[in-house]
Formats: sequence, C-alpha cells, structure tokens
Amino acid sequence: MAMGGTGVASSTKFNASAHNPALIAFNKGNKPDKIYLSVALGTRELYNEDLNSDVIRVQKSKAMENFTDAYNNSTEGTDDFKKKTKKLRTILRDVNHSSYRQDEFESFSLLVDTSPITINFFTRKEVRKQSIILNSDEKIIDNYVELSTSDDFGVTESLTSSVHTTAFEMKEIGITVATTNVIDYNMPISWGFSPKLIEFNSKHTAARIDEYDINTAAQVRTSESNLEWNVDVGFAMLFTDDFLQNEFGLDGEWLEGEWVFGFSGMNLFPTDILSYGPFSDTLQFPKSRPALQALYQIGIAHYRDKFMATVDLELTEDEVYTFDGLSRFISFGSEYYWRDDFHLRGGLRINVAQTDIGSKEGTTLSAGFLYQPHGFKIEGAVMVSDVEIGATMGFGLAF
Repeated sequence: MAMGGTGVASSTKFNASAHNPALIAFNKGNKPDKIYLSVALGTRELYNEDLNSDVIRVQKSKAMENFTDAYNNSTEGTDDFKKKTKKLRTILRDVNHSSYRQDEFESFSLLVDTSPITINFFTRKEVRKQSIILNSDEKIIDNYVELSTSDDFGVTESLTSSVHTTAFEMKEIGITVATTNVIDYNMPISWGFSPKLIEFNSKHTAARIDEYDINTAAQVRTSESNLEWNVDVGFAMLFTDDFLQNEFGLDGEWLEGEWVFGFSGMNLFPTDILSYGPFSDTLQFPKSRPALQALYQIGIAHYRDKFMATVDLELTEDEVYTFDGLSRFISFGSEYYWRDDFHLRGGLRINVAQTDIGSKEGTTLSAGFLYQPHGFKIEGAVMVSDVEIGATMGFGLAF
C-alpha cells in the first residue's frame, strides 16, 4: 500500500500472491534458491467522523417524532405540519450516507524459491465493518404530505430511515505455483496460479435513527459459514531493449532500464452470500448480499538504477461490500533506492468509478519504506485522504 496499492507488475515475493501469482517466480532472470517467511498486519479507517454527531443531531431534533405526531393528530395541511415536514426532509438529506468504516488485514506466507517452480503457501484474513445512515423516507414523506395516504401500520411504523451496520469477514488459505522461462531476446516470462479455499461470513443489522444507540450498537448475527474453492491466475513479462526496438520500432533514452508487463485475474469464480437480515421487519430493512467478484488488472513497471515507477489499472468495476458503491482503481507507485538496504516509497490511488454513496474510496495518497538488513525485510506504509487514514506493517525473513 505504500506504493498506492500497485503490484500487478511490481510485487515483491512477499505480497505477489495477493496481486499477481506469476511474480513469486519473477526475478528478472535470476532465481536464487531461498526460503522466504513473511507476516503482515494492517488497519485502515475510511470514515465520515460526523456519523455519531449526525445521529445525535437527528435524535435531539425529534424531527421524526414531531412529524409523526403532527400527522397522527390530523394537522396535515397546516403551516405547522408543513414546517415539521420540511425540517424532517432537510435533516434526513443532510445526514444521508454519513458513515464509518474500519478495515483489518493480516497475512502469512512461506515461499520456497527454487528451480523449476516457485511455491508459496499463504493465508490471508480481511475484515470490514461499516455503519451508514440511509435516508429512505423521501417518497414516504411525499405520499403523506401530498396524497395524505396511510397504510395499516400507520405513519410512525412506515418511516424507515435508519442506521445500517454491516460486517464482512473473509479468510483465504491457498498455494501459489509459478515458473519462469526465458524466450527470444533473452526475455523472462512467468505465469502462475493460486488455487485457494475461501471462508466468508457477513452480518447485517439496522435500526431507525431515532432508536439507534451509539453507545451500545446492536448485536448482529453472523451468517452461516460459506466455504468455497476459487483460483487466481497471473502472467508477467520483462521487455528488453532489443525486443522493443526490433518488434515495435521504439527507440530513445526512455527505453533504458527494464520494463515489466503484468496481468492478473483474481477470484475467477464470482459468488455472493446472503447475510442474516436485521431483527426487524425485512420488508423495511432488506438483507444485504455482499459479492465476491472476479477482478482483472493490468500493470506496467519501469526499473532504473536508482528508482522504479509503476501503474496498475483495474479492468472491471467492483462492489464487494454492502453500501460501498462501485470501485475501479488506477494506481500509481514509485520507489527510490536510497541505499541497497533502504528504499523510500510513494503512491497515488484513484477511484475512477462513477458512483456516489457512503464510504466510497476516492483519492488516497500513500508513503512508506522498505528496510532489508541481513536477510530481514521490514515494510511500512501509511495512507491518507480526506476521508481515510490507515497503516500497515510487514515483516519477512529470507534464508
């Protein structure tokens, strides 16, 4: 994440299984016999820090209570009723999509790098928790105000603007197998795949804003465990100067160094999961259905003596988690080799999907370092944006 979440063409062995399986065997033609051991932990918050204050503001205003009391007392059409209706509509629009989200991540890898194949045993765990305010009463308010209609439940029970709390947990265990061959123009190419077993659960609860307690969030039930097989695939190629000149007719100083192209397809078998719904009427608060979608990416990395630069592009839009909105990232990363054992990193991650909903990831700046003394590796990263702050740390050992 220090380099903007890039990795399709630039992953190290430590995290290649999460970005492009082919890169665990890709050493630009050099394949030392080594064993790598690594572990990484991270946490991130993507939030609107006004969520709790927005809930309190709605509750203190008693806008929902005042509106329903006025309607039930048959004062519709009066100036007082119109005033209370306008206040309720305004405050619900103001707090709509106010949200809070927290991510947690951990991973472990044991990689054996030898000829003719490289093998990586890995486990990963990702947890996302989110609360969001949803304004779902615009149409209902209009019906009562303009048509003066009601149903058997009464206006109080029909208002459904609420705070939804969701959680999604995914655990993966698998093995990445990859190999490298050298073809014409002395170009190494690598390909690999990762069969893996995925277990995932989801949770969902909801409460009306005027009934939501920010101090004792409602308990949510976990869905039944879903255990499924899936697979990731990857490809990587290093372009030499001779290849670019002879096959594409390219020339110039910018060809100096090394160019790496990568392609990956993650979770090739899409699936979704129906979580348990909230304890209240599911017609008011429908169940959520998080999805695990196939994600295809391409990337290019350029290496020089003192630095490298890379860019990744997601070819598909993604919506894994409830209420997140769509994401499709273009990510830029760079690394400066200050010393042989100490590298500085920076990145930029931009969501180019056209969506507007709570907890949508937008533009994120990141920075970090890589320190690798005597076979150890220490990687750190921080991410910052107008709605996000987070950090990761990774530790590794090669012997």
